[in-house]
Amino acid sequence: MAHVRLPLTSKDYILKHVVTEPLLNNCPKCKDYVIEALHLYLLKSDEIFAMPHNIRTKPRQSGGSHKIILVVARKELNGKQLDSSEWYDPKINQWQTGPKMITPRCSGGLAVVKDNFVLYIGGCNQFYSSLRSADLIDLSSESLSWKPTTNMLVQRKWLGVGVINNFVYAVGGYDYNRWPLKSAEVFDCRTQEWHMVASMSIERHSFGVGVLNNILYAVGGSNSVHKLNSVECYHPGLDKWTPVEEMSVRRSGVGVGVLHDVLYAVGGWDGNQVCSSVEAYSPSTGVWTNIPDMHLCRSSAGVAVLDGLLYVIEGWDGTSYLDSVESYNPKTNKWTMVTASMKIARNFVEVVVIERPRHLKKWNQSCFSFLIKYINIYSIISFCTIVSLFFFYLFSSF
Repeated sequence: MAHVRLPLTSKDYILKHVVTEPLLNNCPKCKDYVIEALHLYLLKSDEIFAMPHNIRTKPRQSGGSHKIILVVARKELNGKQLDSSEWYDPKINQWQTGPKMITPRCSGGLAVVKDNFVLYIGGCNQFYSSLRSADLIDLSSESLSWKPTTNMLVQRKWLGVGVINNFVYAVGGYDYNRWPLKSAEVFDCRTQEWHMVASMSIERHSFGVGVLNNILYAVGGSNSVHKLNSVECYHPGLDKWTPVEEMSVRRSGVGVGVLHDVLYAVGGWDGNQVCSSVEAYSPSTGVWTNIPDMHLCRSSAGVAVLDGLLYVIEGWDGTSYLDSVESYNPKTNKWTMVTASMKIARNFVEVVVIERPRHLKKWNQSCFSFLIKYINIYSIISFCTIVSLFFFYLFSSF
């Protein structure tokens, strides 16, 4: 019983079939598990987020891990803020629609905590006002939907977000007065509280964040006067920021990803043009090196790492918003265009890699089963039609 995922079953099933089961009612330990499962359905979203996760609240990984890329909160070329989200599954090379945000927003930060929770933090609304709010989605939930959780202390848009040991860091950005920020704050999942930490050495917005060896890197960006090629890193144990070797190119709207202990800075705007160039930083050498350019110039693109590949998603090429995706393979040192494009070209892209939600598996499996059944029926009908036409033609010729 200890390994049965009761909290992941539906509330109706527990009430109709589990609670009334005599064998369970006569077992004190089993009753504790039932109470635990029902208690989970009574908690508020922030209480669920703070609840310690155990083997009973973690979905089984049948057939191994199946990761997908979640993309949320983008902005169309006409300036419209979007509340939609999409999933990309590289195993089937398809994009699918995900849950809608509570309200349209963009220019925030996206993070995964405790494997089960996705947080969208800050950003701006349709009136371009900076936000303190944070929304979360519980990926183990039966019905996937975004819910509000604890607000930040400071309003931030075009901020950087990173996660170290389930502590969520929100860094820099623009405040409500459109002043660039160098302040930083951290969210403690256990206490459900934000508190301020040491500030960066300079103000930054539109920069990239990567976490490598439990150190948070703030890469490039802008201070509203200059595009930046500077980099600094935050050590949580010391509560201190330290300068890092500068990049060779100034990059505002830079995308950042970490793959095989290497930090990649992708694209961006140097003040004159959108870049297709990419630089890689290794802490072991302490220097930035150039790798092959992307196929397209991209600024404000989303970057995700999955299955040994660095994915760069959508963005702005200096003229239009992109709906394309390309991936970098460090083993071959080459970029490849992904054939599956998103439905709408958008900018200000936030992405994370997550475990494929259970409901999505069921949906795909049911659709796949229906499709196979449909194809089989269609094939039989087609075959019978062809045979009938053949015999009709054969006998009509006599």
